[in-house]
Amino acid sequence: MLEEVILTTRNSHPSTTTTTTTTMHLLFETPAGYSLFKITDDKKLSKTSEDDLHDKFFADASKAKKYVSLIHFEPFADTADAVAAAAACIDGKVPKSLKSFLKKQLKKSGKGDSLAIADKSLVAGIKEAVPTLPCSLACDAKTHELFRGIRCYLDELLEGEGGDA
Repeated sequence: MLEEVILTTRNSHPSTTTTTTTTMHLLFETPAGYSLFKITDDKKLSKTSEDDLHDKFFADASKAKKYVSLIHFEPFADTADAVAAAAACIDGKVPKSLKSFLKKQLKKSGKGDSLAIADKSLVAGIKEAVPTLPCSLACDAKTHELFRGIRCYLDELLEGEGGDA
């Protein structure tokens, strides 16, 4: 059900092809836990301007579910854990629970993959806390529009099939 964008390039030998998969993941923190989403059509995403993103990807719940899928949801252990994680993220620090979550969920990511982060200060914290993360980190106007769309349809996306939710 989850689609990945496959880019195929020809090598010098005509019968040989190299396949590279690129995927954009989105880290989304809720009061209940961490969510990792995936954009299912990176090709369309790359061709869509930030101004048109909401209309093309999040016009309604069915479009949101078509283009964004839940990979995994990791609930916080308790209220104290949730408060500590939120406070750390606000300060740009990466709590152990987030570090573990990212390492576990993104260990199979490729070099062309990216992870969208909503908070710019958290980007620096993640780079420092998890220097071996196999994907690049993104935080820009386009990713902010993606997070806006996820917030609009969070309930529908979290109840969607796919992932370990």
